[in-house]
Amino acid sequence: MTARAFERVVRAALAGAGVRRACLLAAVSGGPDSMALLYSLIALRHELELELVGAHLDHGLRDEESAADAEFVRSVFESLGMRSFVEAADREALARAGMSPEEAAREARYAFLARSAAACGAWAVALGHTADDQAETVLMNIIRGSGLSGLRGMRTLTGTRWGGTALRLLRPLLRLGRAETAAYCEALNLKPRLDRTNLSPTYTRNRVRMELIPALESFNPAVRESLLRLSDSASVDLAYLEAQTDLAWGRAAVEKDGSVRLRREAFSDIPEAVGRRILRRAVDRVKGDLEDVELNHVEDMARLMAGGAGARLDLPGGVSFEVGYELATVALAGKASGVAGIEGFDLRVPGRAASGAWTVETGRVAREEARLAACAGGLTASLDLEAAGWPLTVRGRAPGDRFQPLGMTGSKSLKEISVASRDLSTRARNGVLRPEEYTEATVAISNLGMFQVDSFIAIINPLQSASIAVGSVTKQPVVRDGQITIADIMQCTISADHRVVNGAEAAQFVNEIKSNLEKPSSLLL
Repeated sequence: MTARAFERVVRAALAGAGVRRACLLAAVSGGPDSMALLYSLIALRHELELELVGAHLDHGLRDEESAADAEFVRSVFESLGMRSFVEAADREALARAGMSPEEAAREARYAFLARSAAACGAWAVALGHTADDQAETVLMNIIRGSGLSGLRGMRTLTGTRWGGTALRLLRPLLRLGRAETAAYCEALNLKPRLDRTNLSPTYTRNRVRMELIPALESFNPAVRESLLRLSDSASVDLAYLEAQTDLAWGRAAVEKDGSVRLRREAFSDIPEAVGRRILRRAVDRVKGDLEDVELNHVEDMARLMAGGAGARLDLPGGVSFEVGYELATVALAGKASGVAGIEGFDLRVPGRAASGAWTVETGRVAREEARLAACAGGLTASLDLEAAGWPLTVRGRAPGDRFQPLGMTGSKSLKEISVASRDLSTRARNGVLRPEEYTEATVAISNLGMFQVDSFIAIINPLQSASIAVGSVTKQPVVRDGQITIADIMQCTISADHRVVNGAEAAQFVNEIKSNLEKPSSLLL
C-alpha cells in the first residue's frame, strides 16, 4: 500500500465520522501506529481544515527509555510546529491505586487525555488503534464472555466520560493493520520508537497477540480477518438494536437527579435483546461509561427485573441496582433507594418539612376527628402522638422494621406486609380474586412502607353473598369458576372504630353494610 493509498483510507474514516474544520488532539506514543496516525493527519489537515494538537504521557514504566520516548515525541511536535501537551505520570500514585500496571497506565493515560482535550478545546482525541488491535480486542472480549457490544469491539468514533469530563475518541486507523502503519512510516522515512513492554508476556493483550492468535492461525490462517468480519456483523446488528432501544427508552426509563428508574411493567413487555440494551444504557447514563460492565452484570440485572421486589446488585464503578415493586433504580451507591426522592428527615408538630419533591405537613386534631387515612390520595394518616413517641422521622422502610396492624395483638415485618399487600391489591385491581382469600373482611393496602398508598379496598365476606362496599360505591360480587370479579374499585377511608379480625366481627360488619345498601354514600368503612 502506498502512502497516498494509506491517507485515502484515513480520509474516508474521518469523513465517515464527520470530521472537518475541527480541532483534534493526537495521542502519540512515538511507536509506528501513532506516528503513522500523526503524519497522515498532517497530510490531510489543510484539505480537511484541521487544527492538530499533540499529546504524550510518559508513564515512567521503562525509566530512561520512557523519558527518551517523551523527548523524542516532544521534538516531533516542535518540528511540525504543533501545540502540545507532554507530561509525566505520577508513578507513586499509580502504585497506590492498587491496580495492575496495565490498568493503572490506562487510567493515567485517559485522565491525561481528557484534561488535555478540555484545555485545548479539542473536538476529539485521535488514537492510533489499528485493525490488529481490533481483532485482539474482539478476541479478548470473547474470552472474557461478551455480549454483542463486545463482539463489535472499538468504533471509529465513540463518546465516553472520564473523571466527569465528556470525551470523544476517534480511531481513523481501524481499517489499517500494523504492517500498513510500519510501511507508511518507512515510506515517509520516519524512525518510530520501539516500546519493549509490547513484547512482554506479562500483559494479557501481548499474550493474545504473540501466543493465542498464532495458535488460532494454525486452524484458520485468516483468523484476524474473520474476527474483523465478526466485528462488522455485530456492528450492523447493534445499529438496529440501538434504534429499537431509542424507541423503548421513553416508555421504560425515567432519568432524574443522576439516576435512572425503570418501569418494571413496561420493561416486561420489551423483547429481551432490547431490554438488555436498556439496562446497559441505564448504567452508562449513571456511571458515564461501561468500563468493566460485562455480560454477566447485565444478565444479573435482567434476572432481578423478572424477580421479586427488594433485590439489590452492586455494579462496577460504585453503581447500585435496586428493584422495587413498580420501579427498579440504577444510581450511584448510596443514592438509590428508600422512598423515591426522600432522604430521612424529622417532623415538628405542628409544622411543615420537605425533602426533594415531598412535603409533609403536620397538625393536631381532636381524637374524635382522627382517621387512619383520608380519601385524598391515601397520603393522610392519623397517629396517637403520645403513643408514637418523639422525635418523629420520615424515612424509607429499613430492614427489621415491624408494624402492628389495627386489631392485631402481634406484629409483622413491614417487608412481609408490603409483599402480601402488594400482591393482594394488584390482583384486586386486575379484577380477579380467589374467594378463600376473603372469607373475612380484608383490607388491602398497596405500596405500604413505600410512603405512597394507592388505594384501600374493603372486601366483606363474599362467600356469604354480602355486598362489596368501596367508598360510596356498592357492588354485588360476581362469582364465576370459583373466582370473584370486582369492578369499579375506588379509594375509601377506613374508620379507626372498625377492627375486623375474625368471623363473628365480619358477620356483624356485613349486617351493617346490608342495612345501608340503600344509602351507600353514608357508609364509612
